[in-house]
Amino acid sequence: MHKAERQKNLIELLSENNIMTVSELAKLLNSSMMTIRRDLDYLEQKGIVKKMHGGALLIKREQEQPSFYERIEEYSEEKNRIGKAASEMINKGSIVFFDAGTTPLAVVRHIPDETEFTAITTGLMTAIALCNKPKANVISIGGNIHSSSYSATNYHAIELIKKFNADIAFISTKAFSIPEGAFEAQIPLIEVKRAIVSVSKKVILLADHTKFESRSLCLSIPFEDIDTIITDDKVSPAIVKQLKERGKEVILV
Repeated sequence: MHKAERQKNLIELLSENNIMTVSELAKLLNSSMMTIRRDLDYLEQKGIVKKMHGGALLIKREQEQPSFYERIEEYSEEKNRIGKAASEMINKGSIVFFDAGTTPLAVVRHIPDETEFTAITTGLMTAIALCNKPKANVISIGGNIHSSSYSATNYHAIELIKKFNADIAFISTKAFSIPEGAFEAQIPLIEVKRAIVSVSKKVILLADHTKFESRSLCLSIPFEDIDTIITDDKVSPAIVKQLKERGKEVILV
């Protein structure tokens, strides 16, 4: 990993987790502790981080991340089409897990009011939208609410997720790469997504074309755990071919 990329990822980690130790940063960035200390020295000189005993905290954001509401508007046409296609996979009596992403939220908007199903979600905004579906039995997972995603996180949320069984899980992603899988930048969300996958019979990844051929800080869902990928028709035909050759169902919208 190049120095500039490593420092960018380091800033993003601190942005999401506030305070982190040198050893935590070194492990996540696959770098030596000496390298991380040098990076922190440089970033402290720039006024971006403040070093503390054994670690650091972010005191200045290099770049503000878009809010949840801003992300809803990003590629909204593509998300709308993906959401409609995904909603057609929900049958009467289905038990469906929704993660807290903006694309799973788009799925909810297209579910017919007459569909009787059980919805489980870690997303605060998704739970509110589901409550407008008169035939839906809505189960909202509690826990600490992650500020930028409105997702329930922490040990208690993960333990509660593991008590359920779902027919389908709709999962969003920060990035996706073949053959690794889906990636996330926000560490609190990774274990939540993995827990959802572990209790779901079918895992459906919802990703617009901008998410492909890229990686983020941490692998959240291994490639082999994903059954179906719903994406828009702007994705590269070469990527679709690779996915199908590796046994994945691909739905283009």
